[in-house]
Amino acid sequence: MMTTTPRVDFRDLPTWLRDAHEKMMVPRKKAIENHPFTLAMQNGSAEPRHAERYFSGLMWHLLSFGQHVAFLEKKRPAAVGEFLKGRSEDKDGDTDILGRIVTAFGGPMRKIVEKPWTYEPPPVWSRHDAFLRSAIYSTDLAWQVGAAALNVGIESLVPTMVEPLFQASIKNYGVTSHAAEWLASRSGEAEKQHGENGYALLREFVPEGDRLLQEQCVFYIDLLSDSMAYGLLESGIK
Repeated sequence: MMTTTPRVDFRDLPTWLRDAHEKMMVPRKKAIENHPFTLAMQNGSAEPRHAERYFSGLMWHLLSFGQHVAFLEKKRPAAVGEFLKGRSEDKDGDTDILGRIVTAFGGPMRKIVEKPWTYEPPPVWSRHDAFLRSAIYSTDLAWQVGAAALNVGIESLVPTMVEPLFQASIKNYGVTSHAAEWLASRSGEAEKQHGENGYALLREFVPEGDRLLQEQCVFYIDLLSDSMAYGLLESGIK
């Protein structure tokens, strides 16, 4: 059972991380809210086939999410697990329930699950996937860089991206609550905590004087958040 944990006070972050939040993450949340695909879904003008491309690409990307998280956890020192005790962490992509929304919009759910190598995702999803893998699996990068990419660059933006798509899918496209369960699970307070975990980890485990590590973390926060805000949603309009 998830316990209540203190929220991150963004004013209390080290300067390098606070700057990344204010100059990158805050504007990109607004960019997601005002993206043409987000707005088209909200007003019902988006074509179902475009929503299908977005959700199918998302499902393909998340097939390996659990493996990414497990690998990153192995790179982390034991002290990180103790630090996160009591906090909700996203351990799996939950593609079993994500498949429902893909099916609802007519996507090739079975093909993606059973033969993902035969599915060609929109290029923005392939790039996004490669960016994340490079941050997590590179032997040249510390675990903090993977946390910066995954928890801050991606997960802190997920609720902003998913909430309007969740509401629009039900309101404008007749998707049932059952089919939209994955979207509902990524729209609430628990998901916000997943993103805040990243800020808390970087504040705690990136040394104040380690400029190189800070620069690497900021680079991947920038790369992944840019992909979230200006890349992935493009699959819903092209």
